[in-house]
Amino acid sequence: MQRKRITVVEDEPSIRDIMDILLTSENFEVTLCANAREFNDSLKRPLPDLFILDMMLPDGNGIDLCRELRANLETVLIPIMVMSANVHALQALECGANRFLQKPFDIQMLVQYAKELA
Repeated sequence: MQRKRITVVEDEPSIRDIMDILLTSENFEVTLCANAREFNDSLKRPLPDLFILDMMLPDGNGIDLCRELRANLETVLIPIMVMSANVHALQALECGANRFLQKPFDIQMLVQYAKELA
């Protein structure tokens, strides 16, 4: 069985590393991006089964990335989870995200949502 792929966009190295360890341990193939530029470059590779986007990035934000993914025919149906330390749940859902995850997040919730969406 082929492993499900997840692309994570998170600018904080420690959070990015934790997410990589957690999701890899659950048998996901994880692509990590530290910013919007790296994320856009990652779209040239095989597309993931799930996008996990941080809201605040040094060169953009997860809401704009989410809108771009929903406007693209190749990515419109791929599930998206948006995360933020600030309460932006309504904004995340309005941009087309399937889930919002409040930071700091419960690691079990992250894994549960990833399994449900991917």
